[in-house]
Amino acid sequence: MAHTPLKMTIAEAHAEVKRGWSLSYNPEAVAHAVGSLKDQPLGYRINIFIARMCFRGIYFPQMGRSPGSKSSTKTNATIYGLAREGFATWRKHALVRPAPPA
Repeated sequence: MAHTPLKMTIAEAHAEVKRGWSLSYNPEAVAHAVGSLKDQPLGYRINIFIARMCFRGIYFPQMGRSPGSKSSTKTNATIYGLAREGFATWRKHALVRPAPPA
């Protein structure tokens, strides 16, 4: 720490920072962040999702296979939602495009 906090120990300050980061980057918080941007383009929301997942991976390295797999299972709903929307948009545009001349 760069300074000694008042009215709490250094260990308490570290625990509070860790709790704040965990609450900000847990799968539910990521899903909420992506979901709150429904009015934004799909590409933007995908970028936010990927950035949050990368940031989480950098600052919260997973120890062993189990924690990582639990985290991925919880993010599947967000991934599937974005993929489903992307596929629906692609399909809509594919059906609207005129056929190439023969």
